[in-house]
Amino acid sequence: MKKEEIKISKVYAMKVAKNTAGVRIMSQNEDGSWTGVNVNTNKEVIIKSPGRLLGIYQVKKEKTKAAATELSKDVNPTKVKKLGGLLAAFMVLADAKEPLDCQEIVKRMIDQGFWKTEGKTPAATIYSAIIREIKEKGAESRFTKTERGKFKAAK
Repeated sequence: MKKEEIKISKVYAMKVAKNTAGVRIMSQNEDGSWTGVNVNTNKEVIIKSPGRLLGIYQVKKEKTKAAATELSKDVNPTKVKKLGGLLAAFMVLADAKEPLDCQEIVKRMIDQGFWKTEGKTPAATIYSAIIREIKEKGAESRFTKTERGKFKAAK
């Protein structure tokens, strides 16, 4: 792939040893490399060269009923990891063209299926988590506060 083709928050296929894994690009680093997250394991990956990416990641669908049954037996539903609130908020803000308040962030997270909650105040929860990350990580934070109650994804 070419450097210009790589977009933040998109999922690309990446060659890892003999396997191909899906990697969601989270940000671009100052040195030109990218930080991504493996969609299967939620582990962070550093991509130093655009040549490591093979193209847009597409899940291969099993054509036979027997193969689908075997696949469903291997998957343990208790081991499937959910997308965290902060990661979902970052993905929403990375797609947004303007700063958003937490009410709008939560609305978009739920509408896009990134996050589910039973809480009474999900916007307050996300606001608190974003503020905590900004305070703890400083310049390394994924978020930037633009004005009172509004945030954008840091680049």
